[in-house]
Amino acid sequence: MKSNLIKCASALAVLSCLAPACSNSDSSSTTTAAAVTTTGVPTPDTGGSEPSTTAAPSNRDVFKPITGVPGVSDKEIGYAVIGTRSNNPLGTCILDCYLDGIKAYFAFRNSEGGIYGRQLVVNQEIDDELANNQARALDIVSNNKSFGSFNATLLSSGWGDLDSAGIPTYTWGIQPADSANRLHIFPSIATMCSGGCTSHLMPYAAKSAGAKHVAALGYGVTENSKTCVAGYKNSVTKFPEGGADIAYFNDNLAFGLPNGIGPEVTAMKAANVDFIATCMDLNAMKTLAQELHRQGMDNVTLYHPNTYNQKFVTDADPLFEGDFVSVGFLPFEADTAGTTLGEFLTWMEKAGKTPSELAMVGWINASIAFEGLLAAGPEFDRTKVTDATNALTADTAGGLLKPINWSTDHAPYTESTRPADKQGECVTLVRVTKGKFVTVAPPATPWMCWASGEWSDPEFKAFK
Repeated sequence: MKSNLIKCASALAVLSCLAPACSNSDSSSTTTAAAVTTTGVPTPDTGGSEPSTTAAPSNRDVFKPITGVPGVSDKEIGYAVIGTRSNNPLGTCILDCYLDGIKAYFAFRNSEGGIYGRQLVVNQEIDDELANNQARALDIVSNNKSFGSFNATLLSSGWGDLDSAGIPTYTWGIQPADSANRLHIFPSIATMCSGGCTSHLMPYAAKSAGAKHVAALGYGVTENSKTCVAGYKNSVTKFPEGGADIAYFNDNLAFGLPNGIGPEVTAMKAANVDFIATCMDLNAMKTLAQELHRQGMDNVTLYHPNTYNQKFVTDADPLFEGDFVSVGFLPFEADTAGTTLGEFLTWMEKAGKTPSELAMVGWINASIAFEGLLAAGPEFDRTKVTDATNALTADTAGGLLKPINWSTDHAPYTESTRPADKQGECVTLVRVTKGKFVTVAPPATPWMCWASGEWSDPEFKAFK
């Protein structure tokens, strides 16, 4: 169990660094806005359903008999879903919320008639119990009941087996090491920086908060956490134009802060820290915020990599007031026009489910699966869907992601090997205002993009 906890901590550290430090830009945006230097507090727009932004080819409704393809009958295309429910050290909703999003997307597409005369269904729901991901993946490989698989887990030990079996697999994108260079694995966030890369976003957030002295915190249990925190330090150092310095650095905290964080907060107070960026889970962020309050440091702004959870923030109010939270997809508070965000909100409501981060991840994964089927054509099989998906060069999952080029974005890079076209980034950021999330960029153009590795104000964009 000790090794599993270490691996889990590694996964959390990777999740923490994905959005703020490892995103790259793409030229496939459709809406731009002039850069500004102040944060906004827009009115959230969660309006009704918008028309689908996935252009269906003329053969979408063409039925072709298919034999010998696992999980495919004349009426259905079946998918397995593996996720963590039991023994989840975070205590958060993973598998069930992930299923909410997948099933909502399938219901949306099935209401349009499905695809190729077939309905999309989940035919296996599997709890990997945290430590049994590989065993459950091997079950899917051997029982051959499903065409493809979805995976939302903290320990992704079975992804290699699914990839080797040629099963199209769509995953929660917090495990870049286990999705890298595996062409059958399609994460919700493209495989990008493998650690330590610089980013504009955190220094920009610190500047927006008027911060002068930044602290960077992370767990010491894994190298992933250390490189995540190093990315923060490197970013502040690279961009002195942000107006802040690194006043406190600690990449050796105990996983989960079992002994609290009092001495570290005292040290940060002595260093006049006014902005803290971390590579920690949301429960640890609450522990940190409570200790800051106890020591009279309520004026310190926190930068959260993993707290996009409205109920969690509301229940803790006002601990996180004024804090920044990075988001790996189009925030719920953004405008819905031209994207499938409206459909997501509508179909979640029809199912009686609450929108959540993992539900959106499930929806995005299901969208990528559907787009691969569309591209493969009515006489599809696993290999054709994988190849067709990998030929997509600007996949936004219906405007919910910055464009992904699946022909190249399976390959990770480091700061020293970062390609010229990956020097920039496009990311989304929200801020807690009166207990609610609001987009930092205007809701109509919520993506904050930097075209190069040089310092500048962001360009605000929207993707279709």
